[in-house]
Amino acid sequence: NDNDDDDVTKTNTNTSLELHILATKKKIAFLEPAEKYITKKKEKQHSIVFYTKNKGDNNQANYEALWKAVVGDESENGGGEEEDGGEKENKVVVVGTLLKEMESNISRGPSALVGIWERDYLQTNAAAASSDDDDDKKKKISLVDCSAGLSHVWSVKDEVELDLMKKSSVLSNKILKHGGIPQLETIINEDKPLTHEALATKIDGMIEDPSAINLKIPPDDVASCYFPIVQSGGKYDFRVSAMSSESMLRYDVICVSLGARYQNYCSTIARTFLVDAPKAVSQTYELLLGMHESCRGAMVPGKPLKHVYQAAQAFLQNERPDL
Repeated sequence: NDNDDDDVTKTNTNTSLELHILATKKKIAFLEPAEKYITKKKEKQHSIVFYTKNKGDNNQANYEALWKAVVGDESENGGGEEEDGGEKENKVVVVGTLLKEMESNISRGPSALVGIWERDYLQTNAAAASSDDDDDKKKKISLVDCSAGLSHVWSVKDEVELDLMKKSSVLSNKILKHGGIPQLETIINEDKPLTHEALATKIDGMIEDPSAINLKIPPDDVASCYFPIVQSGGKYDFRVSAMSSESMLRYDVICVSLGARYQNYCSTIARTFLVDAPKAVSQTYELLLGMHESCRGAMVPGKPLKHVYQAAQAFLQNERPDL
């Protein structure tokens, strides 16, 4: 679920699988080969249903259709299933979602594809599930985090995907090298007053339109992964959810992070710029770069992640045991 993520809902009945996808027209075109593959293989028990993003009604009709796919049509089952005693039982439906992103998506409202969906359908109905009110007419659901499963599925890339990831990385690097850094140098050399947010907006514009730095790339193939993050003045937030503030850019330690999406594959790059830094700061930064290289060397396929942490510890112990 990124800034324009798709909402995917799966329902499994016996041996059949239905995959319901709400996305922009461009992303549906990207996914349509999967539908054709199923048809070609004559796997009639499986199906893919696409819903095109509709700004006209803020996807209300799409959400209603998705909701019926999740919980079933209450007009068909009477709002519940009968137990042996003849009384209807409202079963709790388990729904997977990215729990850590729900709050952010909901706060963005219609600007996030799943914002209203998660607020009006998932959040409110999950609250009903924890309610003791038997007369609550909301469909009761239980939310579970599915981020680990999605990460596992998406972790393996074929040759085409690897090539697209490399191209995305090259694009992020060029945006920073030929766009972001020259902008930053001009601001510092000419002592131009500018806010972090204003500089981030300029960089974001270059990502959305690479022709601004003489890159010939179809505009439909590129987009920002996230709004660029620019920080300085001693106040830094290294979380991926950090935002560029409206405070003025300070010429000290400047951190810039940006991410480009190329044909739906994302990359990110972050750099730290030291402006007339004290010797102690420069030495500490050089130490950090050395530790970073040590960690990269420890990133070997098949080795546990703890080896990277141990490499960082060993490097600091040898170079700066006081730290």
